[in-house]
Amino acid sequence: MELLEKKIDDTKFLNVIRKMLKAGYVEDWKFYNSYSGTPQGGIISPILANIYLHELDCFVETLISDLNKGKERSDNPEYQGITYKVRWLNKKLNQDMNNDERNALINEKKALQRQMLEIPYGNQHDPDFKRLWYVRYADDFLLGAISSKREAEKIYQKITSFLAENLKLSISQSKSGINHSSKAVSFLGYDVRIKSDDKTLKLVVNSQHCKRRTVKSVISLEIPQVKLQSFAKKQGYGNWETMEVKHRTFLLGCSDAEIALKYSAEMRGIAQFYALANNYSTALGRLRFLWITSFLKTMAHKHEMSVQKVATMLNRGSYMAVHATIHGKRREYKLFHLRDVKRTASYDAKVDNPPLTFKYTAGSELLKRIASDKCEYCEHEGGYFEVHHVRKLADIKNGKQPWQILMIKRKRKTLVLCVDCHHKLTWGKLPDRRHLLR
Repeated sequence: MELLEKKIDDTKFLNVIRKMLKAGYVEDWKFYNSYSGTPQGGIISPILANIYLHELDCFVETLISDLNKGKERSDNPEYQGITYKVRWLNKKLNQDMNNDERNALINEKKALQRQMLEIPYGNQHDPDFKRLWYVRYADDFLLGAISSKREAEKIYQKITSFLAENLKLSISQSKSGINHSSKAVSFLGYDVRIKSDDKTLKLVVNSQHCKRRTVKSVISLEIPQVKLQSFAKKQGYGNWETMEVKHRTFLLGCSDAEIALKYSAEMRGIAQFYALANNYSTALGRLRFLWITSFLKTMAHKHEMSVQKVATMLNRGSYMAVHATIHGKRREYKLFHLRDVKRTASYDAKVDNPPLTFKYTAGSELLKRIASDKCEYCEHEGGYFEVHHVRKLADIKNGKQPWQILMIKRKRKTLVLCVDCHHKLTWGKLPDRRHLLR
């Protein structure tokens, strides 16, 4: 509540939040009091958790500004030394010499180039280049640091102390720790790893043929195989190791459309969750084979047909679909496909932009009219005022009463009146406005 009081001055609103925190919860028809924290499952719990952990965001921001250093890594001396040797060999090759000498120099150059592909271009231990990145979702957060292990341990200790002393929170020891970049880190169901590949690309630079690495030390989001394996086992698609597919007996009593919708909803859910993964197609391809074969086997058992005949019956060219007749109309239910997921990447997204709160400061037009402290019919000032509403202006478009004509001319469904005018309007005794303004 102290954090809310820093930005909010409305005491009534703060009291509502305070009551919601102390309201308690019901589990198995038994009431439990709330002694600390926000109630799990409460409608305000997520936003209150973000407000509370905003202090952690600000603290990490200071750590980032203190650690970040340098614009870019310095060159690797070993890599640069080999580069100079290759350049010297290129100059020698441009001179006149016999074939034996030329072949010897070319073999030496190729050996040096192969050595360059195994050495990083930049200095990985540059003391003048340091970086710290931070990402948080709810109460899960992940930090990536380009620094020494000792500095990473200091950052870990500072965050642990801040959470314990300032926010009274503890870190789960089983889920937290310091890992080297060569190991994958689990975050929000993804495996975050630094990916490197031996794949090279042939290029021509300064009229010289050379090779360059395509993937080296690139951050990659990958789908854990364990997650897909447990998902296939939970849904009953079959055995992940042996790829032995099973049909689902409990769906045999459902219609074809219900079976297709059931399978599509399951696969769509996990595919959309892992839409950001770099190994999206390769990882989900194995699961999709179990999924589609299980669907075909279930349909084959239901119609007492072979799997091949069912696949031919449902084939629509580039997709599979089930036809059903509902209320005399024939409808088509398309089976989900991995390409249906829109995997649009977002680069340099600014997700922490502050909201435009200016539009909430001016208030609505109706509040301004009430705050003017003046009756819009008799123009009486001071006293208590009420608002008369109509459902829509079309209800009074043919009205002949003075107040109806006034509302139609102003094109407003509301009219701010003093208590006397509002009572007279309700009783049907509101006199002509011109008579009241004399």
